[in-house]
Amino acid sequence: MPSASKTALTRPVGCHPSGHALLTALGLMGLIVGMNGYAATAATAAMTEPLTEPQQQAEDILRELIGYESTVEKPEQTKLALEAMARRLKQGGFSESDVVLVSPAPNQYGLVARYRGLGQGKPLLTMAHIDVVTADPAAWAFPPFSFGKKDGHYFGRGTQDNKTGVAHLVASFIRLKAEDHVPNRDLILMLTGDEETDGKVAAWFATEGIDLINAEFALNTDGGGGELDEAFQPSAFMVQTSEKLYQTYELSVSNPGGHSSRPRPDNAINQLAAALLRIADFQFPIQMGANTRLMFERSAALEEGQRALDMQAMSSEDFDPQAAQRLAQDPYLNAILRTTCVATGIKGGHAENALPRNASATINCRILPGTEPERVEAQLKALIADEAISITSIYDAKPSPPSIMPAALQESLESLVEGSWPGVPVIPAMSTGASDGLFVRNAGIPVFGVAAWFMRKSDSRAHGLDEKIGMGEFHDGAEFWYTMLKRLSQH
Repeated sequence: MPSASKTALTRPVGCHPSGHALLTALGLMGLIVGMNGYAATAATAAMTEPLTEPQQQAEDILRELIGYESTVEKPEQTKLALEAMARRLKQGGFSESDVVLVSPAPNQYGLVARYRGLGQGKPLLTMAHIDVVTADPAAWAFPPFSFGKKDGHYFGRGTQDNKTGVAHLVASFIRLKAEDHVPNRDLILMLTGDEETDGKVAAWFATEGIDLINAEFALNTDGGGGELDEAFQPSAFMVQTSEKLYQTYELSVSNPGGHSSRPRPDNAINQLAAALLRIADFQFPIQMGANTRLMFERSAALEEGQRALDMQAMSSEDFDPQAAQRLAQDPYLNAILRTTCVATGIKGGHAENALPRNASATINCRILPGTEPERVEAQLKALIADEAISITSIYDAKPSPPSIMPAALQESLESLVEGSWPGVPVIPAMSTGASDGLFVRNAGIPVFGVAAWFMRKSDSRAHGLDEKIGMGEFHDGAEFWYTMLKRLSQH
């Protein structure tokens, strides 16, 4: 669906400028050590040893997924990719009745698989999306829909957003089944094929198909993720707990126009430009929720000087407005502190020697959870202050309440992360974009983005050219998901 790309603390997170791009770097995550987490080791950095059987299986799944051009232009490829995952699950021991392909509407496809347990407790839902944004082969160094390996990385469209997540989940389900693992609760796998567009498959699962996915909570591969600094040192493990609302408006103005040699005071372009400047000069008020305060509290330990002091000040309910304004100079921090509305498109005029009869602009708003979209529209109308300019919603916001993490899940995540990267904090994060998680949250199921692989912000390539993931990071993420699901399925 329309969204910002997903990143960790220092940049917007998904689907979405993601999903849900994450932050990674080569070889700073290690193999799982038993059920208590896994320790980062230098051995995984170069991936010089032959792949283990689980690693080979995960790589094979990713290779197959990258080969499908599962974009909005080629829905048949999305269907084939989902059918391929269904075959793998069935070959791995899942029954026909427990692997269901769905098509809520023409050219819209999804899959749900159920790993049956002892029925002790409500199921746990896992999520990923199999569709990707388009890619121009001429602009890539590697064919985007052909699996590539070079310099310790896997290349291909979807390696960051979000076919790696699909591979991690499918590989984990098959591996657990091969071990005859019997969970106390059911584990559910939900794959969607239109997250990068309108999210209708997730919307269907969350409404008409709710019996297929109803769970205590959901873990989403398309959000959160580990952050490395530029020296490749792990600094934070982000868990997405909320998403901003996506809302788009069109401003338009019309008048009779005329000859450019006889300018009129009601020039359509000038009227629109004046309104856009008023919107640009306005800042929505800062709003703080419990998750945002906790994010600042834990992030303060990663910073130094005034920035650290400002973040610590923002962790209290009575935050310091001056600290907030200093932090808001960072575009990402500004985006999590307030609702934002920005012009993203403009058109007008029909001839160089004629006064414009029409002018229009697109305004994209990212609205904080808990803020009513109607209030944002009313504020925009007040800023426009021109009755000749109409404002029309062209993409209505879908509210998505923040998710509160259960204590058992928080304890398990913190234990796993501490065992892998001692001293690295688990930090709740709000995505400035949107994902399929918003539909699931609206169904009353809390959603937590746990991508489980690390990268530097400078390596973010989701939706961009030459998308890649470190081999070590990919396999460590797969191991983390396997261990996490094994542990949480026993709760």
